[in-house]
Amino acid sequence: MKTKSRYWAILSTLTILTFVTGCGTHSPSSQTNRSTVANPTSGTANVAYAGSLQLVNDQFIGPAFTKVTGIPYEGRGGGALGVAHLIANNEISPNVFESIGTAPLEQMGAKTPKWAIGFASSPLVIAYSPNSPFASKLQEIADDQKPLRNLFTLMEQPGFHLGRTNPATDPQGQAFILMLKLAEKEFHLPSGTVQKIIGSYTNPKQLFAEEAILSRLQAGQLDATSAYLPEAIQHHLPFIRLPATINMGDPSDKTVYASVHMNINGKTIQGKPIEIYITTVPGNPDQKAGEKFISFLLSKQGIKIYKKNGYSITPFQIWGNKQDIPASIHSEIQG
Repeated sequence: MKTKSRYWAILSTLTILTFVTGCGTHSPSSQTNRSTVANPTSGTANVAYAGSLQLVNDQFIGPAFTKVTGIPYEGRGGGALGVAHLIANNEISPNVFESIGTAPLEQMGAKTPKWAIGFASSPLVIAYSPNSPFASKLQEIADDQKPLRNLFTLMEQPGFHLGRTNPATDPQGQAFILMLKLAEKEFHLPSGTVQKIIGSYTNPKQLFAEEAILSRLQAGQLDATSAYLPEAIQHHLPFIRLPATINMGDPSDKTVYASVHMNINGKTIQGKPIEIYITTVPGNPDQKAGEKFISFLLSKQGIKIYKKNGYSITPFQIWGNKQDIPASIHSEIQG
């Protein structure tokens, strides 16, 4: 397990409320990266995405898409479940939604898409602050000098400031808790370890918006946070890798992940691989621009960008009705 160097955070501190009021994460690419190429498609690719996808979309995919097609791009980020709720209530009107997992897609009411395409996975890691009083111990675990089970003992300490996302609104928050449940089993940790680490599922002392959590870590406000591997790589954060059997990122271990579950908001959430799905949002403006964005992202050029940013590319997975996928997108995934 090797660590990565760190660099200044680019993420602004946001909440889902600022997202609603229009102060969310807007890519400047629609203003500053417009291509001079003739634009055969009117409108804008307005993409709502899980907050962890902000950097790859706004800094790389969006500008590349605009350069190739001449179509403006705008991006908005937030917890995927929260974003799905805003779409369902017509509080935002993106023409593309990029989600972590399919659960958010199933909660969009009249806006529920008829199809979605999965194309990558994103395992969990534990990112940590090099300025933390626990940094030397975390470094030893990251470098395999100390056993991984020590990580969970450290996170139990009363003075350890842990950050995670809200499991009521964000799949990463759910995956982190399920990961702890798997670790408790795999490493034969004492019963009750998960509760000692998190206190409760919605412990307000640990919960932060997905778009802001790494900024708080880099500012020294937290000792460690949950993170997706690509986030840690993109931001050059020191991190601790987790084995595939607990990191929720390996589709081949889906049976292992399914052995744990959690109950929140009256629903039972079963462990499953963390996969990225993309779809158009029914009935929203500029559908053709949205379709072109998805075609670009799923093209060799778009997939290469995601791979370069640390995502594990998986075979295309179709959720919903294959027959409803637009022809231009269907031809891309067939090719």
